[in-house]
Amino acid sequence: MASARNGIPKTAHHRETPAFRRTVAQLGARLRELRQARGWTVEEASERYGVEPAHVRRIEAGRTNPSLATLLSIADAVSTELADLFAERSPVKGKKER
Repeated sequence: MASARNGIPKTAHHRETPAFRRTVAQLGARLRELRQARGWTVEEASERYGVEPAHVRRIEAGRTNPSLATLLSIADAVSTELADLFAERSPVKGKKER
């Protein structure tokens, strides 16, 4: 078990960094995109992922730090590799960059 100082987990400070918040937000947006592309409701996704619907909503909103086990379950449900959940999206083909 990770030790804590004054009841605060050792890793808490990492969760407050801009990089962490950006990554969690990007992950949530990616998962929402994958779910919606499949036409799944939050409830359908939660059944496939093996988590509660409220947890799916928190993940997609970037308000939680999903466990590795949850991320692996999600990757399996959407038939992708774990790393692909974190891959940055490339610009849409046909659109010009400015």
